Order: sequence, then structure tokens, then C-alpha cells
Amino acid sequence: MLVGGWILLLVWSGTALGSEVGSPLKRMPLEVGFTRYAFLNVNRNDAEAAFKAFLHAVGQQRGYDVTANVRVFDGLPEFEAAVKAGTIDLAIIDSWRYLAMDIQKLVTPRFITADRGRSGKRYVLLTREGSDLKTLADLRGKGIVQIEVTNSNVGRPWLETLLMEHRLGTPQAFFGRVESVGKPSAAVLPVFFGTKAVCLVDEPGFEIMKELNPQVGKGVRVMMASEPLADALICLRSSSWTSEKFKRDVIEILGELHLEPSGQQILTLFKVSQLLPFEESQLETVRKLRARHEKLRGETER
Repeated sequence: MLVGGWILLLVWSGTALGSEVGSPLKRMPLEVGFTRYAFLNVNRNDAEAAFKAFLHAVGQQRGYDVTANVRVFDGLPEFEAAVKAGTIDLAIIDSWRYLAMDIQKLVTPRFITADRGRSGKRYVLLTREGSDLKTLADLRGKGIVQIEVTNSNVGRPWLETLLMEHRLGTPQAFFGRVESVGKPSAAVLPVFFGTKAVCLVDEPGFEIMKELNPQVGKGVRVMMASEPLADALICLRSSSWTSEKFKRDVIEILGELHLEPSGQQILTLFKVSQLLPFEESQLETVRKLRARHEKLRGETER
């Protein structure tokens, strides 16, 4: 998940969400749950320092001292069971796994991660410009380098669906070798220099590379591209909060993260520009992709 691991540093720091000058802090419990995907290729110490700076900037504006219990879940069944038991107040998870669980009535998405004002990102398969690799079938046995970072978790199921649609099998069986890397440059540059045949990256990461070095954009080409797909969702328990005002304040602070310099530092660290209010329509393309993925997998297994 997403995704979203920096939200949890709010509770790890042990500092208050905020306080009015001269007023005592109100202690509030906060149960937080996330999957192990939240910290893909993010330095936890850097993230914690950035979040402490943000809390220092906004901490005087509200009146809470959060007592938090943070749990990391390796598997979805355990995560889903905790949500159903009502023991998670704040859940951070990527859209693909959110839709895989029966929790939609128990937790409500409040925010979605955004880059440059867009709440969804495309994923692209890149090959070297001028190569003889023209179709997806031409990539058989060539190996692939794929990005694996926080807030970029939907690219892999998109690629799996693409291969199933063309009856080419699983990524491992088709490409022969699947290598995961933590930076767009580590995926794109080997293709640019011709040492790798193909890579899978998110389009925003590729766009930044082209801005920094226009020659990269000229040296590789997009073979396939996905529709915009939502990544990380920040969800709150739908009911039974100890304080509804506390819940509203948490929502308000998350929505203003990009307005504070220290909050911007956090967002940069986690490769997003801001959190946008969640709208159900933002999940539509992921819902369709998931339905197609499950249908094709069922046909393959028969």
C-alpha cells in the first residue's frame, strides 16, 4: 500500500496534532493499519524527520496529543480481519488491494494521492527508439525492468492483464527475467543505452526524466500505455470514533499538507504533490482493470 506510509509517521512521532496556545492537549487514541507496501524504497528516518518538521509547523493550531497503536500487515486477510473487527481508525492502502477486500462499508476513502494535480497515473512500457521490437510478442524472453516504489503499485497488475489479453502468459514466464528497481532512472536508462530491452515505469516518473534530459525522451519510445490508474487511498473508519471533532481535524490537516513547507517536504519524499479529496469516479479505471484481470485469470485457469 501505498502508498501513504508518511501518514503513519504522524503517529510514530508521538507529538500532538496541534494545540491552541495556553490550552491543555487532549489525548486521543488512534489505531493505524497499513500493509508492508507503504515504505517501498523510502528511508524511514528521513520520512520521520520530515514529518516532525511538519508537526512543529502546524502543532500549535489544534489541541490533541495522539496516543497511537500502529500495526504493519504482511497479508491482506489479516488486514481485512482487523478492519472488520473495528480496530483500525486510519487505513492507508493502494487502490488495487482496497478493491480486493470486503471493507468498503467499514472504511471511507477521504483522500487520494495526486501528482501535478492529477489523481491517477498512467504506466508505460518503454523500448529503445529504432529497435526491432514492435509488438508485445516481440518481447518474449527479453527480460523486463520494472519500477517498484511507493505510490506505484498498480503497474504490475496492469502488465499482467495486458499479457493475459494477448495470451502470452505470466510476466515471469513470458519475459524470462523480471527485475525490480527503486528509481525511474534505474529502469529507463538501461533501455536508453541498449543494455535492457524493455521497462515498465509510471508516466510521471518518465516525464520528469525527459524534462531533466530531453535526449532520453528521444531515445526511447512508448510501446504500450495504461489508462490513468489511482494509487494510494487514505481511508478513515466510517463510524464509532471517540470524537467526531478529532476525526474532522485529522481530515482537515491531511487536506492542508501541501500548504506547509514542511508538509511539501513530506510529499516530495513520497513522490506526490498533494492529497486530493477522494471521489468514487477516481476508482473507475482500476475497477474495470480488476474485473478484466479476474475474468482473464479465470479463463486461463480453466
